[in-house]
Amino acid sequence: MTAADLAGCAELFVERHRARRAHNPLYPENLDTVEVVVELLSGWLSTGEGVVARQGGTLIGYLCGRAASGIGGIQISLLWEWAHATHADAPGSLFSDMYTAWCRLSGRPETMLHMAIVFADDVPTHDCLVQTGFGRHLIDGGRAVGVVQPVQTDVEVTRPALEELDTVNEMEAGLHAHLDAPPIWRPKSPGGGHVYDRTWIERPSRGLWVSRSADQTGGQITGFMSAEAGAQDPKSLISAPVPHITGAFLKPEARRTGASNALLVALLGWARESRWESVTVDFETSNPEGAGFWLGPGGFQPLLYTMVRRLDPRYAAGG
Repeated sequence: MTAADLAGCAELFVERHRARRAHNPLYPENLDTVEVVVELLSGWLSTGEGVVARQGGTLIGYLCGRAASGIGGIQISLLWEWAHATHADAPGSLFSDMYTAWCRLSGRPETMLHMAIVFADDVPTHDCLVQTGFGRHLIDGGRAVGVVQPVQTDVEVTRPALEELDTVNEMEAGLHAHLDAPPIWRPKSPGGGHVYDRTWIERPSRGLWVSRSADQTGGQITGFMSAEAGAQDPKSLISAPVPHITGAFLKPEARRTGASNALLVALLGWARESRWESVTVDFETSNPEGAGFWLGPGGFQPLLYTMVRRLDPRYAAGG
């Protein structure tokens, strides 16, 4: 791929993405212009490599990737969701062929972890990645706010008081300990997580709710859920600010009590009152509790899959 290919590649992506948005309005329109995609590809290509595929002189696919800092600070080779596209009528194996060519072109032995983001409706590319040794690592999902229906539960959900933020921050630490433990074993990321301060109570773009026990413990906090409206990655989900769920955690004894649903109902009610039409969330597929909730009772649908492949160093060394 050269600078001369950028416009054609961007046109191919925009054509596919507009068709995608026509079927699923949860995807925003921010990547619907060739100029925006050209700028993204140009910046990515300036420090990476790319390949293009043509059939009878017509561009039918492209792929561009580069090294980046990724999971747990590990150096990875990354293919963003807008950094590759294939024509609707392209051969089913085209992505695999381009990925193989790109691996030979880049050949960085220091990036033993490859990460690719694909649109959930791009089944051929997803299947090509699986056949090449990739597995799902992260799902970015979305759902329309819609009419919020109350849930039948004895759990009370409120905004926390200022003096209760320390308890929420302790739970945030508990969330990361949960994600770092089996059966998840998430690579630890330095400096991860949020610090919940008074802005999470006062700022209109931030929402924080806590669940409280309804027993003899006197309404102690048993969990929390938070969301923030603003710019986010991946870029395919950036639009006018949309609330993104930034944290959710329940104490073990509060699970399966309806608290998760009650917290989500409160969050969706806030989004609706603020005139937002949709909410997004991301979760690791290795988190069985999280994946089961968001894709089940939570009502979210996958929009993007982050796929990961760890290479055997012997291949990079030519052994």
